[in-house]
Amino acid sequence: MGIFDQFISARLLDRYPQLYQLGQKNTFFKMHSFFSWVGNGFYHSLLLYIFSELIWWRDLPQADGKTAGHWVWGTALYTAVLATVLGKAALVTNIWTKYHVIAIPGSMAIWMVFVAVYATVAPKLNFSTEYEGVVGRLFPSLVFWAQLLVLPVLCLSRDFAWK
Repeated sequence: MGIFDQFISARLLDRYPQLYQLGQKNTFFKMHSFFSWVGNGFYHSLLLYIFSELIWWRDLPQADGKTAGHWVWGTALYTAVLATVLGKAALVTNIWTKYHVIAIPGSMAIWMVFVAVYATVAPKLNFSTEYEGVVGRLFPSLVFWAQLLVLPVLCLSRDFAWK
């Protein structure tokens, strides 16, 4: 995505090649900005971990008396992390191209299909057996879908307000 993101359009760069000097002279790279991004990433990680831990407290006992388990929680957390990262990528994209439109929602769609197929097929082939039953506990869970909506919004609300 970074390759296709443009601060200045390609036509403008063709017309004024001296604009390339801004990048060559590191005009846009500042250590303060770099550490702000690192701090923001740590902030997002902290929120995602703490709130998902609270949401899946004690492995989220289910109606049938079983617990969801750490693999369900971990997969749900990773899905929320991915949604947060893709949301942040959408927020910082300057000029949207067809590649951005494909990559951002496409990455989420590919993950959802991949985890469903992998967690179903892999245990049957006798590897990644820890995924046994994850799909049956994860996708029907309203807690999973609520977390997938709430946590990225919670993390990115400050970024959205700042932008």
